[in-house]
Amino acid sequence: MESLRAYPRALWMMALSVTISAIGESFLWPLTTSYIETFGKSLTVAGLVLLCQYATMLVGNLAGGWLFDRWSGRKTLLLSITAAMLILLAMGTWRSFPLYVGLLIVLGFFQGTFWPILRALSTVIWPEGGRRAVNMIYVANNLGVAIGAVIGGILASHSFTLAFYGNALSYILFLLLFMSNISESHVEKAKSSKTDSAGSKGAPREIKRETWVALWLLTIGLGLMVVTYSQWQTTMSMYVQSTGISLSSYSVLWTVNGLVIVLLQPLLSWCIQKYAWTLQTQILIAAGLFALAMATVVVWPAYTGFIVGMVILTMGEMLAWPGVPALAAEMAVPGREGMFQGIVTSGQSAGRMIGPLFGAFLFERISAQGMIGFMIVLCVLAAVFFLLYDRFGLRKSFSVSRKIDV
Repeated sequence: MESLRAYPRALWMMALSVTISAIGESFLWPLTTSYIETFGKSLTVAGLVLLCQYATMLVGNLAGGWLFDRWSGRKTLLLSITAAMLILLAMGTWRSFPLYVGLLIVLGFFQGTFWPILRALSTVIWPEGGRRAVNMIYVANNLGVAIGAVIGGILASHSFTLAFYGNALSYILFLLLFMSNISESHVEKAKSSKTDSAGSKGAPREIKRETWVALWLLTIGLGLMVVTYSQWQTTMSMYVQSTGISLSSYSVLWTVNGLVIVLLQPLLSWCIQKYAWTLQTQILIAAGLFALAMATVVVWPAYTGFIVGMVILTMGEMLAWPGVPALAAEMAVPGREGMFQGIVTSGQSAGRMIGPLFGAFLFERISAQGMIGFMIVLCVLAAVFFLLYDRFGLRKSFSVSRKIDV
């Protein structure tokens, strides 16, 4: 594996900034449903509120990518994070359900702008890094989630207000670190260098129809996998409890998720280097692992089976979540990096928006096993989309340096 010293300093600073913001965001997102219930609202109401939040997040994904290309990724981050910080302070200060719902929906938009910009920046700052640049941001985010989920539970046990203020503080620290280490001239120089190396000075090249088709195939495939993944965060908790396993034991599965992401990165990198997996191979394996994880908990409905299923699911996540954005970065026309990342990220938001309600409908109308079977079908369908994407004139030969690291 290539030395970590090869990673640019700017990328390290971005990763550290992402970890800090993820710590703060993890104070709240696992507790959103619990907080809504403190207002005396049902789980159905909570689900509808989250659907609205993810809908605006999807719009934010597209807006963030567009603004990265047409205006400034750095300035967009500054405005979005400042707005999100003010919204969080208002949430913590005034306790009103209608106000909270309105602010949460608006917050979804501003938070939605973050990811396409961060992914696009990582590939622009270190274009030769390929999947490694995107993956570094992914790992940094999950490190923050693992830390923040623990701290957030402690803060919320004392007061939800502390969790809101803690998230706002993390955004302040993000701004200080990000803005002091990544300048506008730095980003523009990197974008200009990438455009020049592609031989496309001036206006961005026209995006071919085949490229659009391939991008949307990847996006839809990713969205289908997120629908499946979201069941582990929602309906799977009911399935776990139906087998006689406690809710506290179910929460431990997410501790396993965080540990696997951190501990198995070297193993996954070794596999990619050893077997020279292309990015397409990587995401196809991910779809298979997602299907295998769902099948495991059906045929092995014991706590050990759920742990094994979570390990398998997490390994698939580690391949898919950075893999599809890295492919989108490879496809991106110079000057349109943000738009490509915005479209791909919108697939994730759409999956999060649809997944919980769709899974709950199947769970209640059919059965847990029926719901899981349907999710396996979605994983197979996602694999079909991933197989088809390069049928549109986009077969690319990745250099060995882009195959060796996750």
